[in-house]
Amino acid sequence: MNKLGIFATILAVGVVALFSSACSSNQCCDEQPAYENACPAPCPAPAPSCAPAPAPCPPRCPPPSNPCAPECKPVCKPECKPVCPPPACEPLCKVPAKCKHPTSNKLCCVDGINVYGKNPPMCMLGEQYPLEFVIEACDDVCDVVVNTTLPDGVSFIKSTPEAKVEGKRLTWNIGGMSKGQQICAKVFLKCECEGELCACFCATATPVRFCSLLCAKPVLTCTKCGPEEVCPGDPVNYTITVTNKGSCTAEGVVVTDNIPDGLVHSSCQKTISIPLGCLEPCQTKKVNICLTAEKRGKVCNTATVSACNADSTSCQFCTCVCCCDVQLSKNGPKEVAIGKNADYQIVATNTGDKPLTDVVIVDNAPSSTSIVAAPGATINGNQAVWRLKELKPGEKANFGITLTTCVPGCFTNKVNLTNCQNCNACAEFTTRWKGRPALNVCITDTDDPICIGEPTSYRITVINQGSESDSNVVVNVRFPNEIQPISATGPSQGTVSGQTVSFAPVNTLSARQTVEYRVDARAKSSGDARVIVEVTSEAIKTPITQQESTIVN
Repeated sequence: MNKLGIFATILAVGVVALFSSACSSNQCCDEQPAYENACPAPCPAPAPSCAPAPAPCPPRCPPPSNPCAPECKPVCKPECKPVCPPPACEPLCKVPAKCKHPTSNKLCCVDGINVYGKNPPMCMLGEQYPLEFVIEACDDVCDVVVNTTLPDGVSFIKSTPEAKVEGKRLTWNIGGMSKGQQICAKVFLKCECEGELCACFCATATPVRFCSLLCAKPVLTCTKCGPEEVCPGDPVNYTITVTNKGSCTAEGVVVTDNIPDGLVHSSCQKTISIPLGCLEPCQTKKVNICLTAEKRGKVCNTATVSACNADSTSCQFCTCVCCCDVQLSKNGPKEVAIGKNADYQIVATNTGDKPLTDVVIVDNAPSSTSIVAAPGATINGNQAVWRLKELKPGEKANFGITLTTCVPGCFTNKVNLTNCQNCNACAEFTTRWKGRPALNVCITDTDDPICIGEPTSYRITVINQGSESDSNVVVNVRFPNEIQPISATGPSQGTVSGQTVSFAPVNTLSARQTVEYRVDARAKSSGDARVIVEVTSEAIKTPITQQESTIVN
C-alpha cells in the first residue's frame, strides 16, 4: 500500500508539472511565425497557498491553420478565476497590469498594402477610446479588405468610415487603391473591463497593374478687341487672343481675318491668314491686325481660328466708323442800297454721327454796319450770340440777323459755330451796299459875244458827285438857230445831226468821276443864242438840263 501511495503521488506531481510547462510556454496564436501580431493574454498567477492548486490552464487559442486569413478571432481570453474565494492573505492593492503588446503596430506590405493600428496608451474603465487605423497602398491594388476583431471587455460605439459589424468583427471593404494612397479609419469603443484589451487586425488585397490610354481633345477659343469708335481715315487696330483650353496640343493653328466693307488693309486683301503653329494646353497667343476706316457706318470684323485637330471657332468685334461734322451756311442779299435793311439767314446742320453739345453760334457784323435785329440772340455791340444745349445728328437750327449801313461798299458778314466736341464750322456772306449816284452837269462857251460867222466852242462837264457809280450816261446838246454845231468830241463818239449833237452812252461813271465833252460851233445870225444840254443815266431817268447863253452881234 505504501508503494502504491508513493506512485500515485509521483504521478500527480508529473501531471501538474506537465500542465504547468505547457502554460508557461505561451504557445498562443501570436507566436506562430506567419502571424506575428497576435496578442494572447498572459496565464493567471499561481493559486494562493491557502487553497489546493487549481487545474492547469488550457492554451488560450489553438494555432490557426492560416494566421493571416480574413477570419481572425480574439486571442485574449478572460483570465482564469480562482476556484476558491479570495484568501485572507490577499494583498491590499492590485499589482499594476502590463501589456504584452505595444499600443500601436504595423502590418507591413502584405498583398501590397500597409496597415497601421494605434490605441491610446490607457483608457479609464467606463470611458470611450478610439482605435485608429491607417491603410496605405504600397502598390496599385484592388479588392482591399481590412478586418479587425474587437477584444472582450469592450463595447462597439461607432466607426468612420462605417464598417460592417458582425458581433466583435468589423470589416471595411475598401476596393481599389492607387500606389501611395492612404485611407484613415477610426473605431470608437467603450472600456468595460480592466486589463489588457488587445484587438487583432488583418488585411487582404490583390496587386494589380494598369494599361492606360490618354483620351484628350484640344479646344480653341478666341476673343477680339479693338476701338469702339473711329473717324473715317483713322487706323483701326484689332487684337485677337487665341487660347487652347483643351487637354492636348492643338496643331497647325491658323487665324483668318475677314475684312468687311468699310475697312481696308494695307495689302488691299480682303482676307488675312496668320499661322500660329502649335498651341499647348492652356497656352495663349495674340495677333494684331491694323486696318484703316474707309467709310462711315458700323463695321463688324470677324476672325476665324482653325487647327488640324480641333474644331474651328470665331470671334467678332464691331466698330462704329463715325465723324463729328457740322455745316454752317449763311445767305442774304447780294446788293442793298445804303440805308436799307439786309436780312441774313444762318443754318447750322449736324451732318455727323454724334450729337453736338453746348453749341454756340457767334455772328460778327462788319464794323461799318450795325445790327438791327437778331431774334433769340444776345446782342453785344456788333456781335450776336446764340446758344444751343444740343444739336442731334441730322438736326438743323435756323437763325436770323438784320444789318444796315449808311456807308456804301462790299462788306462781309462772318458767323462761327463751336461746341464741346471741338467740331467747329464757319460761314460768311458778302453784301454790296450801294450808294446813290449824283450827276452834275456844267456847260460853258469859250468865246462870248461873237460876230456872225465867228467860231466858238462849248465845253460840257459831267461829274458824278454821288457815292455810287452810274451807268449808261447819255449827253445830248441842242443848239438854237443862231449857232450852227460843226463837230463834237468827248469820252464817247459824238454825232452832229442838224442843230442837235448826240454822244454815245458812257457805260460807267464812277463816284467822283468827271467826264468832259466839246462841241465846236459857228455863229449864223445875231441874237441871244441859248444852247441846252441834257444828261440822262441809268439812275437818272428825267434829264438833267443846263443851258449856256451866247450873244451873237
